[in-house]
Amino acid sequence: MNPLFACVRAARPTPVVVELAREFSPRWQRQGPGCVVCDVSGLERLLGEPAVIGAELARAAAVYGPAVRVAIAPTMTASMLLTLAYAELTVAPSDPAAVLVSLPLVHLQQLVAEATGTTLLRPATRAGQDAARQRHERAFDMARRWGVTTIGAFAALDAGELSARMGQEGLRLQQLALGRDPGPLVPDPDVPRYVERMELEWPLDTLEPLSFVLARLLDPLAIALERADRGAAAIRLDLRLVDRTMHSRVVPLPVALRDPRVLRTLLMLDLESHPPAAAVDIVNVEIDPAPGRVVQYSLLERAVPSAEVVATLTARLSALVGETRCGSPALLDTHGPDGFEMRRYEVTEAAMRQAPREPMPVGLTGDGSSRREEPAGPDRSGAPTLPPVLRRFRPPTA
Repeated sequence: MNPLFACVRAARPTPVVVELAREFSPRWQRQGPGCVVCDVSGLERLLGEPAVIGAELARAAAVYGPAVRVAIAPTMTASMLLTLAYAELTVAPSDPAAVLVSLPLVHLQQLVAEATGTTLLRPATRAGQDAARQRHERAFDMARRWGVTTIGAFAALDAGELSARMGQEGLRLQQLALGRDPGPLVPDPDVPRYVERMELEWPLDTLEPLSFVLARLLDPLAIALERADRGAAAIRLDLRLVDRTMHSRVVPLPVALRDPRVLRTLLMLDLESHPPAAAVDIVNVEIDPAPGRVVQYSLLERAVPSAEVVATLTARLSALVGETRCGSPALLDTHGPDGFEMRRYEVTEAAMRQAPREPMPVGLTGDGSSRREEPAGPDRSGAPTLPPVLRRFRPPTA
């Protein structure tokens, strides 16, 4: 999963940006007055492409007023610079440096001025902060005397020459100009964390005893999630091995779950496919929370499998046949007869309930494939239907 960050900025210090960040991500961090950066990587599975995530954020920000700016980028630094430069929604591609090339250098100076003393650029003491501000002012004044007016021009300077004239401060500013983060996102202390850790007396070299350890760690986490009306959007498992290396796994979940037995099953199936290379002596489990689900059953609709059952089934199939051979086929934009790729199988309960109750008529084609004749859209009863499906049979049916 590629990193993706959203920056929410207001014209003046206000708790609105914190409330907005909390609505979209459990991992957010304050970056100066009126500026919050949150990790929205997991929303790609729920909402879709980064542009769709940005549109949803902008729609939610419009409720609080037009002074709230939103930007989406692969790094925290790039997203913060984009909110300083553009008032409208901005979504950066995979290369943040390409988007920052034409921005005026004054935006980088604004970012450094507001970030000095925060988690992005944090000197140890107040005196250190004042000294850092003076060094930054001298560096930007020197760049202006060189004729550098854009962030791209500053990023293109020779690193050796820059270090000789500005020292390590110039190299740090150049990394920011390239859109690179000086450190990882550290969740705000106000964000509740769901973490359990256990140091084992004896290393475990098989998965079966590790299952009992995971059960002991997941039970209190599930109770804490239930008390807070939260569910698990993803499970982060960190195993420290006896050779002092880390075996880390992240298991994304289709919906917010908090059943400890289901969570343990998913973790064990993932470990069966990706076993640790040595014995385990420390186990750390962290859960990314999400709002709990409200499920309303009906006597008039057919029963559908629960999200827990679907998630467990797909995990078992992936462990049996491989991750690349279990999923949903998606057609590629090509004329080839076998142009498709396998994507992660994700069906929400709402989509399953919207499936047509009666089979749709099909027509056979000459190559043995069958295609639905009716396009996607509402049927006679007004209920939405699934999009058209193309099926191929090998060998072709007579």
